[in-house]
Amino acid sequence: MSGPIFAPKPKNIFPVHIREYFERSHDACPQIEAITGKWNFEDLIPGMSDFDARFIFSDRTAPDEWPVISREVGRVHGEICREHPDRARILEHLPGINLMWGEITDPLSYYPEFHQWTAYHGPVNRLHVFDAYLAARPWDESDELFNLKKFATYFTPYDRAIDPPINMHEFESKYPLHSRLMHYFCPPVQSLVCLKLKRMVRGKMDAFRLARELFPNPGVIDLVFDILDSHYEAPAYYYEPKISELEDMLFSYLKEAYRTVLPDITVIEAAPDDTSKELRAKLGRSTKNVLEQFFDGAKFCRLMMGRIRFYAEDIPHFDSGWLIRHELGRDRKMFYEVTFSAFARIAWNEDMSPDDALERCRGEFLDGGEIRTVRAYADVFSKTYDPAHIKRFAIEVAETMGPFQVVMEKLGTVGRLLALEKGLS
Repeated sequence: MSGPIFAPKPKNIFPVHIREYFERSHDACPQIEAITGKWNFEDLIPGMSDFDARFIFSDRTAPDEWPVISREVGRVHGEICREHPDRARILEHLPGINLMWGEITDPLSYYPEFHQWTAYHGPVNRLHVFDAYLAARPWDESDELFNLKKFATYFTPYDRAIDPPINMHEFESKYPLHSRLMHYFCPPVQSLVCLKLKRMVRGKMDAFRLARELFPNPGVIDLVFDILDSHYEAPAYYYEPKISELEDMLFSYLKEAYRTVLPDITVIEAAPDDTSKELRAKLGRSTKNVLEQFFDGAKFCRLMMGRIRFYAEDIPHFDSGWLIRHELGRDRKMFYEVTFSAFARIAWNEDMSPDDALERCRGEFLDGGEIRTVRAYADVFSKTYDPAHIKRFAIEVAETMGPFQVVMEKLGTVGRLLALEKGLS
């Protein structure tokens, strides 16, 4: 059997891309004042990694400006993608979390992922304030829950149907190992390292290096580094039996490492034989960080309209079909269902369905027009559409998101004031 054909490791274009992306986005939207990205720079693997950008915005950004910003960033994103076919993978999505300076240092909207951002461009003095705020913040239940939830999500044998190669172009042959090692093995390892050390670890490579010292079976980490150092040019691991052996080895490693971390887990009654399903059930019964759930929905969908509009464009070298279906499958739950159920806990300390919570907001927090705006967004996902015209339906969904985001900005302000009044944290 002949081995896979590998495209050689390409030049690292991330520095050029990040600067251009920031400058062109800032020119279109002056409210954008800094760009950061998840992980350390060394974790961005040329030809394989996308770039999980996060913008930081001026505190003067008004609620009704977000739909315009979302549309404009989507336009810039699409223009760069058309101009640079070699960046299709890097440009998989618009920035996911977009907050103003005051929000990223507001204890009420703290998000553990902040620790995993690397700053690339922006005002140095303000970025130093953000770094100092994070450095002074002690590890707490929010951090533990964040990492346990992430670990529980990935604590399963590798599912070969879950992570298709999209926009990989000449590097698609290397994706099977990238998916297994960096998308589905690294996240739970990194979470276990954070739980063990009781601090957030920013980088993926840093997490692997620390795991080698903290957990049993360091040879597994050595193998991972060997494969990464070769830019995935390890032919034997693309075929049976080696690929199954690798999957079994990685899952066994997670089970052993999890047992090592058991004494460090405080938010649930953890057990050595926990499965992913059992962990998720225990976490579901634990005291939830309701503010984090609320702000995830109220703040983190700010550029989602632009993302979906970008996916609806016809760009010859960018395949967006799976990406659209992925968003359509999760956005209602993330931005409507979770948000309004969490708001009910904040406002009235009651467990309510999102529909009931929305209706109870009528008159007290939202007027009739705002209720209809939210309802239009929530209902659009139940419409039937021709899969052959999924991009047309994506535009229909996007049309509801601009007005919805303005209402979410109002609800976010209300939720913060209520949380302060009730002493929530």
